[in-house]
Parts: sequence; C-alpha cells; structure tokens
Amino acid sequence: MNFKYIIGGLIYVSISYAQSEIFQTNPGYIVVESDTSSVPIYVDGVLMGHTPLNNPIPVLQGSHSISHHPPSLKDPFIQYGLIDGMKQVYVFSEDTVRVYLNTMLLEKELKRVKAEYQYTNYIGIGLIFLLIWQLWIISS
Repeated sequence: MNFKYIIGGLIYVSISYAQSEIFQTNPGYIVVESDTSSVPIYVDGVLMGHTPLNNPIPVLQGSHSISHHPPSLKDPFIQYGLIDGMKQVYVFSEDTVRVYLNTMLLEKELKRVKAEYQYTNYIGIGLIFLLIWQLWIISS
C-alpha cells in the first residue's frame, strides 16, 4: 500500500516538473522565397522542403545559414558557407525573417569560387615541384 503512494507521488512530481513546452523560448521564423519553383531549401544543412514553402520555418534564436545546396563533404566552399550566395541570418525569438534566394546569382558565384579554388590547387602543386627540383639540385 505504501508503494502505491510513493509511486503516485513520484509520478505527480515528475509531471509537475516536466517541460511543458517544446521550446524553452518562443521560436523565431524564417520565410524563404526564391526566383524559381521546386528549389530545395536547406537551413543549417537540413532539408526543409522545396519552394514555394507554404509555412514559415520555426527555428531557435540564433544564427542560421540558408542555401539551396546540400552540405557536402567534397566541397569545403559549400560545406562551410564561404561563398557570398549562402545567406547567414540571425533570428530573434518571436521574429520573422524573410530571405530571398536568387538561384541564378548563387550558381554563378559558386562556379567562380570553385574555379579560384582549382587555380589555388595548381599553384600549390607547382610550388611542390619547385621545392623538389631545388632539393634535387642541392643534393647533387
């Protein structure tokens, strides 16, 4: 009989101290619009849907990255958002941020950054060959 009261008391205490809401603070919202339909929208690397999105995306307060490219392990420019086309927004709680993605400009910017990255690799390979050649001259 005592165990019923102890278990009942524990259940009552756990329910009364349980988290009553999903978020500790009220969420903020992001509304994403695009110049093209059926564009995938990624918020912090997570696919949220395709444009046009009917409902705003609820997010916690803080900085968030929005793009139409998935995170990639092969391409560090896409993974870490080093291109200008990826949008970085800061969302306050109970605030709505509107973001417009111009996919044509994002695509051109991504191609330009990839070309610069490729040139950097060629310069690095050239410097390595120059170093090896200098070491060969010194050793002979």
